[in-house]
Amino acid sequence: MGGILDLLINLLGFLWSIAKVLIPIMIVIEIFKDTKLIDKISDYFNPVSKFFTLSKTSGISLLFGMFFGLTIGAGAILQSIKDYDVDKRSIFLISMFLSPCHAIFEDTFIMWSVGANIFPLLVARLGSAIIVTFILSRLIKKEPGDGIEVIRGRD
Repeated sequence: MGGILDLLINLLGFLWSIAKVLIPIMIVIEIFKDTKLIDKISDYFNPVSKFFTLSKTSGISLLFGMFFGLTIGAGAILQSIKDYDVDKRSIFLISMFLSPCHAIFEDTFIMWSVGANIFPLLVARLGSAIIVTFILSRLIKKEPGDGIEVIRGRD
């Protein structure tokens, strides 16, 4: 019984540590949305969204995931889906980008603090994310509906 209680206490502590970061970020996103600042940030990040053929409003999710990691990035993605009706294709491509390239500054700082050479690490993570996402963005065509369809050949 004591093990289960310890597990629940640890789980609540973990949830609280995520909530302490996620709730303020969601509040900031709401403030940015209400003041139209999120639209300006999306406009600034639009060339990256166009390069990966993402929807215009999905760039914010990509930024949050790169800077704050998968947990916070997932929260931003969920908020974007709710607020801006981001399509499934863009969500998939953002997830593929964030797989190798999440929390890029935090992880790099940790690796640097233990003595790793961070330049090859940054190049490998960012390069693999760009290459994989670019290839997938060209293989998965945009659909008017909700489905994701892989291009099998030239029409």
